[in-house]
Amino acid sequence: MNDRNKGERSDSTPRGHLPIPPGMDLMEYLELKEDAKSYIQTVGYLYVDLAFHEENPEQKEKYENESKRHSKLLKSMKWMEVEVAKPIVAEYPELIRRLREKVKQSES
Repeated sequence: MNDRNKGERSDSTPRGHLPIPPGMDLMEYLELKEDAKSYIQTVGYLYVDLAFHEENPEQKEKYENESKRHSKLLKSMKWMEVEVAKPIVAEYPELIRRLREKVKQSES
């Protein structure tokens, strides 16, 4: 910091990125974001697998739509928001478990 900026606090968050929410430390926030992103990607891939193995056209379309929905969510970057990421991290592990079971059954 030079004399001209003395006493000013620089913003440690790069422009375009969400600031760390109050009450969360940096590592907790980063882990939450990473987990949410990973879960969304996994669910999207599982829906693709289910659609690939599905013979019922209506069910296949549902799986494809869910895959597209998760792809859009991933691209929207909304998963980076704490209020979106927390429910994903709480609910998606169970969803992933159920989808993996369906994929395993459909491959049999």
